[in-house]
Amino acid sequence: MKERVKAIHRFRRFLQKNVCVICGCLVFVSFAAAQQPASSPATNAATDNNAPVQAGEDAGNYTIISTVEFGYRGLRVGGDLNKYQSDLNYRTGPRLFDSSFLMRSQDGKGGLFDSVILTTTGWGADPNGHMRFTVEKPEWYRLDGTYRRFNYFRFLNSFANPNWVFSPSSFSVPPKSITGEHGYNTEMKMGDFDLTILPKNRLIKFNVGYSPERLNGPAFTNYHLGGNEFNYPVELRSRADDFRFGAEGTLGPIDYSFLQGFRRFRDDGFTNLGATPGINLDPAKGQLTSFHHEEPSRGSIDFTRGSIHTLLFKRLDITGRIIYSDSDSTFAFIENYSGTNWNPRVSGWPPGPLPSTPNTLNLGQYNITGDTHRPSTLGDIAMTFLATNKLRISNTFRVDDFKIHGNAVLADFFSITRPNGATTRTDTIGFSNLDAHTNIEYRKYQNIVEGDYQFNPHYSIHFGYRYGHRRIEESFEGFDLGSNGSVSGNTRSSSSTTDQNNTHVVFGGFKARPATNWTIYFDGERGTADNVFTRIGNYDYTNIRAKSRYAPNNKLSFNLAFISRDNANPSEIAGVSLQDFGVSIKSRVFTAAVDWNPNSRLSINTGYNYNWLNSNAVVNFFFNNIQHPEGRSLYFVRNNFFFIDTTALLTSRVSLYTAYRINKDNGQGTRIADPAGTPGILVSSYPMSFQSPEARLAIKINRRLDWNFGYQYYNYNESDIVGPRPQNYHAHLPYTSLRLYFGRKE
Repeated sequence: MKERVKAIHRFRRFLQKNVCVICGCLVFVSFAAAQQPASSPATNAATDNNAPVQAGEDAGNYTIISTVEFGYRGLRVGGDLNKYQSDLNYRTGPRLFDSSFLMRSQDGKGGLFDSVILTTTGWGADPNGHMRFTVEKPEWYRLDGTYRRFNYFRFLNSFANPNWVFSPSSFSVPPKSITGEHGYNTEMKMGDFDLTILPKNRLIKFNVGYSPERLNGPAFTNYHLGGNEFNYPVELRSRADDFRFGAEGTLGPIDYSFLQGFRRFRDDGFTNLGATPGINLDPAKGQLTSFHHEEPSRGSIDFTRGSIHTLLFKRLDITGRIIYSDSDSTFAFIENYSGTNWNPRVSGWPPGPLPSTPNTLNLGQYNITGDTHRPSTLGDIAMTFLATNKLRISNTFRVDDFKIHGNAVLADFFSITRPNGATTRTDTIGFSNLDAHTNIEYRKYQNIVEGDYQFNPHYSIHFGYRYGHRRIEESFEGFDLGSNGSVSGNTRSSSSTTDQNNTHVVFGGFKARPATNWTIYFDGERGTADNVFTRIGNYDYTNIRAKSRYAPNNKLSFNLAFISRDNANPSEIAGVSLQDFGVSIKSRVFTAAVDWNPNSRLSINTGYNYNWLNSNAVVNFFFNNIQHPEGRSLYFVRNNFFFIDTTALLTSRVSLYTAYRINKDNGQGTRIADPAGTPGILVSSYPMSFQSPEARLAIKINRRLDWNFGYQYYNYNESDIVGPRPQNYHAHLPYTSLRLYFGRKE
């Protein structure tokens, strides 16, 4: 008993000492601001002269192994800071690079738990942070948890960035020299926490889970209102919570599982502004003097999932699954604003002599409320028949069925004051109870038949056929809410359409091992596929994939891969030819890599990837006030990527890591757009180069401490044709860190 008490005291003192160290490291997180480097390489005990010793620090009945790496990263950015933050978003300062903690019972019979595992990486000012933990006593429970944080920053030139010529005699819009019309600086936090009770019980085990999501931060958007375009910030706020419980196990020859879930979500983004100029600065165009906008929404999703699996006569494998969900949401669209020279877009109003400007918008209001209901059922059953020890045949049948019922009611109000001779006049108009109702019913059947045949241990083939049939019914009844109303009166309308189509796909491939050190894979698909919410017309596509791996010996291997995709949208709907609106996309991807480990002190990994893409789409656009109803939009990618990584153990205590990566996209090359041609041709691409060398030295000071220091460089350059200005930058990121070990042996 005395020895046990002493062991407990030693265990407590050990925890107190290490908790202080770990907490001290975590303090760095609140000040963190640097890029996470690759973890310092752990020293292999086999490289030491001493005989290997089992790792771990004794703490009573437990053994602890832990590492914590913390340090500091510097930063200097030259050029476009917004582009650097949009690409990388690493900042300077102290931070916790990563940590790990393993505590396990020495005899496998602990107290409240047998083992605890905790890992973290990227916490601080990195754009992403991740934490994962597992606590278990296998006979009774297992608790798994992950928590993730994502910072999303985007402020870039884009196609929405107006670059019109600034001239008072034309469209008075100056180009934006900093960014486009859309930007984000948001943070997403999300987690998954799951508890399994009786995890080793074969008959039944229970599952309980919870997953939170939180999003907040500012964003910019572009909005057409009152005869002008406005760019304004929105404060995004949304949250969701998932709760679930279920059970799984084995009852006789049947494996079963059941899960019931509940999701609740809400969105409370808003905008509240004072005077806000439009993108068109012409004072004769509509301008805002105040603006408040919000779109609150609330929703719930209840879902149920059940599945069974069995193997009959050791030859027939059967799996069945059904998922049912029921989603409800309510929303509102609320706007209140005032301005000048406003065009309310109400047919026949304001009354009186034209033009209706100059004017003062005293008050403009929109209030739209609505709700949606979406029941959905997804079910499938799969059967695999082991015909012989070489032939396997399977069939999978799936049904996907959902309905979307939506309702909305619009009310709006406008009050405008205008000059009227020597005085002024004020006119008002408002509409209410303009309702609209939509209904979508979708059902799809899909069946897949496939087979696998193993000729011998070195050669096998697979083949199959996939058939799909879907039917979509859409209907509308009510008022057109895209119109703000009409003095002559608003009329109801109704419409309905029914469409259906079929899809066919054949696929197959083989796996071959001509030699024990050489493996080849090949597979391909040819057929048609559909999209749920876009066109009824199918995508005609052909996909081919091939891979090869050859290893002359256990120190050297070569990997090659090729992927080809051809995807075309035919200019027809449900077999009926229409005016050309087709899109053709062709892509080719080639990859090659070499892994070489000549000895235990050196490893080299290098490779090359090439991405080739052509997109040809028919578009309807205006150029110089001339419409091109069948213009062409061409997009090109010609991206080359090369990388090489080396790790060298210079001495038993010093290792060196070096890396170099470069992306170079030649884009459209010498191709030039001809928007005024017949038909007009638009050409776009993203020619750029991006390279990043890195070097890191890791020094083992003693069995508890490693010292790392390194340097990483980023250099980004884009072609002038990306416009309206190159967003080039270069960044220097030196860093240093200390890695503490608890439980590492010499």
